[in-house]
Amino acid sequence: MIQGFRTNGVGELITDNQEISGGWINVNDPTDEEITKLVKTFNFPRDYITSVLDENENSRQEMLKEEDEDAASLIVMQYPHLMIGELGYIEYVTLPISIILTKNTLITASKHTPLFITKMIQNQEGYKIDTTHQEQFVLRLLWHISASYIHFLNDIDDETKKLELQLTKSTKNEQLFALMALQKSLTYFLTAISSNRPILDIMKETDRFSKNAVARSFLHDVIVENEQAETMIHQYREILDQVSNVFSAVVSNNLNNIMKILTSITIVLTIPTIIGGIYGMNVDLPLSQAPNAFWIVLLLMLIISIITAWILKKKNYF
Repeated sequence: MIQGFRTNGVGELITDNQEISGGWINVNDPTDEEITKLVKTFNFPRDYITSVLDENENSRQEMLKEEDEDAASLIVMQYPHLMIGELGYIEYVTLPISIILTKNTLITASKHTPLFITKMIQNQEGYKIDTTHQEQFVLRLLWHISASYIHFLNDIDDETKKLELQLTKSTKNEQLFALMALQKSLTYFLTAISSNRPILDIMKETDRFSKNAVARSFLHDVIVENEQAETMIHQYREILDQVSNVFSAVVSNNLNNIMKILTSITIVLTIPTIIGGIYGMNVDLPLSQAPNAFWIVLLLMLIISIITAWILKKKNYF
């Protein structure tokens, strides 16, 4: 799907599917016909768009350092995406987004429309947007990508705290699977953030993103946001590792407690079996001729079992 936009006089995006100068085109899961149309219209390599259809595409740039303003430049970045995993638990993955800078029009392409682009299209961000200044608009998009990581990392932190509270009450497989999903999400995030960082460093060296103070300041903010996200990823990975270790320790401790209880019960139940086996022998035994021998032996079994259970309880085996 292809959507065209431009900004009005008050900094709001309005739909305009005409290929106007100074506009923005957002492409979502394009068909071959749509890709061919864009490639012919704006004269850029086909893989500028087709690359984002591969969910494993790495961050990269093309023609960003070229001085030819007529040549289309490409920035591919990784952005976070919320999904439900195969096991039914929340997972965060990373997907590529292409940002194509042509002479007069900016094009963004992705297989799934990022949440921040949806908010921009619906004018939910609360600030003015100007698509005529490509560099600033690109930096705005990159800032949103880094901010999206921080937003989802805060969600992961909230989920981790919920798991910690649940661990104090019970340990179930559901909690373990949820923990695994969060750990996998952080691995995706770290790989993506590390892949995005070199692109930002390259942009810092180009004239088009450092030719004026506003662009330099904005790019600096983007880099700081990206570094903050990377720091948070490392921090939350350590926290999740600690929660995982605690989870394993709790499961192991619960298993030990169960084994202690079962062992104690086995010991207590073994006492009547031993005494009953002895008095089942065809030999003379104490009290064997007594008229109340059965009740005496039964009482003896009960007393010894109670004493044994009391001793085990005192030693915290129950």
